[in-house]
Amino acid sequence: MRALASAWIVASMGLALSAMASPLSVDADTCDASDKHGRPCEHPPAAQSLVKGPSLVQRRVDVHQGRLDLEISSRLRVLCWNVLYTNFGGGKTWQRSQIADIMTNDMKADVAGLQECMNENELQDALGDRMLKAPGTDTFNCIFYKPGVVTFGGLSGHKHLGEEGSDSYSQRFVSYAKLEWEGKPFMLFSTHWCLDNQCAGANGGKRHKHSAKVILALRKELGVEDLPAIITADANSHMDGYDRDDGVRHFLANGFKIAGKGPMAGGIDYIFVTKNDWAVKAHHVGPTVPSDHPSFYVELSWTNAADGSAPTPAPSTASSDDTDEEEEEEEEEEE
Repeated sequence: MRALASAWIVASMGLALSAMASPLSVDADTCDASDKHGRPCEHPPAAQSLVKGPSLVQRRVDVHQGRLDLEISSRLRVLCWNVLYTNFGGGKTWQRSQIADIMTNDMKADVAGLQECMNENELQDALGDRMLKAPGTDTFNCIFYKPGVVTFGGLSGHKHLGEEGSDSYSQRFVSYAKLEWEGKPFMLFSTHWCLDNQCAGANGGKRHKHSAKVILALRKELGVEDLPAIITADANSHMDGYDRDDGVRHFLANGFKIAGKGPMAGGIDYIFVTKNDWAVKAHHVGPTVPSDHPSFYVELSWTNAADGSAPTPAPSTASSDDTDEEEEEEEEEEE
């Protein structure tokens, strides 16, 4: 559970802080397999399930069979979703309301990089004040952020990927927004690459690589090349071998890693992150309807490099199943 009742937070603060001051251990007077009277230990101390960390930004509590598991963490939840162009325009208010509810209630996104979002104002009306648009990021790749968690950095817009990046279906674009989380700025890009016809097979790979080059050049053009970055993309990478697609490989060869993928068409929707800035903590696939693509998110935290200290090795790519990765080696060293 990501949100907690305030009473639970207050009650957990003293326990969390005391547990962080020393290695997590079980006192001789606390029960292990059984208590002093020989009865099963059904309620082990909550401190045993604490995940240590200095940040108290998010507190998540899971209750299972009478056991309280408290995790203290600081994570940015990034949603990638192709929301289907036919859900925009007159008479589609209900569909956009459903999209908005999934973004905020089901997926609980902190930031969202969308594709086929044809009108940011229509979706903003459905979202209300739950998430706010980064202005000028439609058409087609709207960017939204959750106020109170993420702030807008005053820079946003979109750029045409050029005729070489487009196809017979549509012109293709990349949207961008400068945002801030935990006092640190970062860039979020959202894009949708070409498909079929002149974009099939090896030609697709060439056009996708062109699109990737435009996006990396845009980072320089905007003067944000040194900022941590996230790219959400419907890459249509099945045109050229999925992760072997030339556009995907260009990102991976230039400082990015795959943080997570959606299952659409075998895995064509991506979240890329700058590999020295972000640690991938979780991955989850969510609802599809009213779109034709499943929604998905990753949870990210800053690496030491983003905090200004020595970089840590990048974690392996998250799978399409739910994951919640614990950095076991770091915990063993701390203990």
